[in-house]
Parts: sequence; structure tokens; C-alpha cells
Amino acid sequence: MKRLFLILSLLLPVTVLVSSASLAQSKLDSSIFSYDGKDFTRTETTLMNNGQSAVGTKLDPNGPAYKALMEKRSYTGPVTMFGHDYQGNYAPLVGEDGKLTGALFVGVPK
Repeated sequence: MKRLFLILSLLLPVTVLVSSASLAQSKLDSSIFSYDGKDFTRTETTLMNNGQSAVGTKLDPNGPAYKALMEKRSYTGPVTMFGHDYQGNYAPLVGEDGKLTGALFVGVPK
């Protein structure tokens, strides 16, 4: 839990700086995922799917981000979600016991 707090504490200032610097140009989207041993599920998100919050939707298991997260590695690169292209960044969340517990996503629409 301390590690999650530290990661979120570090991401917040970066997110504020990036979003305020480019607010006129683009919107920054983000998600927090939980991991149940098989699926990464969005528990909090700014993403919308057909006009509804994308909370409860799952990360594509065939995508490069899923594969990197399963290896407890970050992924940075292009992603398509709900018909929109993003330059995305995913980071794994790992518990004190070394087990994967979730992930963070931050992306800029292309």
C-alpha cells in the first residue's frame, strides 16, 4: 500500500504539470486497474465507452500493454481504446509480497 501511495504521489505532480502545460492542445486520460490473477479491470477511469464511464471494462489481453504488465514491466506506446488512439503509458502495481495487484494508465489522445 505504501508503494501505491508513493507511485500515485509521484504521478500526481507530473500529471498536473503535463495536463496544465498541454491543456489547450489535448486531454489527459487515466485509469487505475485491479488485477485478479487473470484480468486487469478498470476500477477508476476518465475514459468513456459509448457515453458511459468505462469503469468495469478490462484491458485487452492480446495487447502489448497486457503482455508487459504480466512481466511486471511498464509499457509506453500506441494504444487504441474504445475507438480512440492514444499515446499511452502503463505501469504495474506490485504488492509487498512481489505479486501483481494492478496497474496505472495515463494517455494522451492522438
